[in-house]
Amino acid sequence: MWIEELTEKLDRRKAEITFDPHLFDRKEYWNLDLDKVEETVRTGKIFEEKCEKPNKICFKTYFGKESITYTVIVRYYNSFIEVKTAWPKKGR
Repeated sequence: MWIEELTEKLDRRKAEITFDPHLFDRKEYWNLDLDKVEETVRTGKIFEEKCEKPNKICFKTYFGKESITYTVIVRYYNSFIEVKTAWPKKGR
């Protein structure tokens, strides 16, 4: 599957993560925590319904203490991962 090929080429746990300027526009609107966004990219589960070829992947992580789920859309490139947008949701 194409998602597995992308994740094998670039280890998301070690890769450089950059942020699209759009994310900073949304940061105050959504009250985003960039550390949680980065953690979601590094350790989150792949949400295949929002993934698109050739390099768009969606990750989700639930933070139980705060009772918030972060959804993060990223684009994979050769040497880094760019976070395009993110949003939180209360609960799971």
